[in-house]
Amino acid sequence: MRIVIELQIRAGEFVTIRGSSGSGKSTLMNILGCLDRPTAGEYYLDSENVQRLSKTSLAHLRNRKLGFVFQGFNLLKRMTAVDNVEMPLVYSGMSVQCRREKALRMLELVDLKNRAYHHPNQLSGGQQQRVAIARALVNEPQILFADEPTGNLDSKTGQEILIEFERLNRELGQTIVMVTHDAAVAERAPRQIVVRDGLIASDTCHGATCVTSLA
Repeated sequence: MRIVIELQIRAGEFVTIRGSSGSGKSTLMNILGCLDRPTAGEYYLDSENVQRLSKTSLAHLRNRKLGFVFQGFNLLKRMTAVDNVEMPLVYSGMSVQCRREKALRMLELVDLKNRAYHHPNQLSGGQQQRVAIARALVNEPQILFADEPTGNLDSKTGQEILIEFERLNRELGQTIVMVTHDAAVAERAPRQIVVRDGLIASDTCHGATCVTSLA
């Protein structure tokens, strides 16, 4: 029996993808984030068939439309917070002054403008993750992907980061797709997708079934 999975994520949604280790949640996020290609089927991002794009076109698409936040922050240690946030803009053709101004605006958005010239080792874990969020937002992505963004944080700081994601979604209408293994984290989002053995086991929006279909 052939299993067909149809998954739709609408603009402005805050979605979590939850599953245990090896369930396929990270693979699904990598496909949605155009980091991996699916072995079968089709994936459309903003009405564009991703499978037809070259590696160069995919790289441009990721830079223009997608932002990524990772568990390990992935900040460059020798660069200040504002320099880290500027990095995605280096190849945009934007002037040095405009890049700096925009990076500072992004740091202000996550309440870290007063730490703009601090290095990562001068920031707490929560502050480093906020810098990573600002960096992911600096190109104004259509979708923000977060892979276990609270995994390296204590419970209190993790809650603060989740509140930040909720605020970005609520106030800016930012589309967010977050991968987590933690049920409590997943339930913070209006929509929760559970992945098991490479399949979508459930897809709920405030307790109701969402648009995923299995046939």
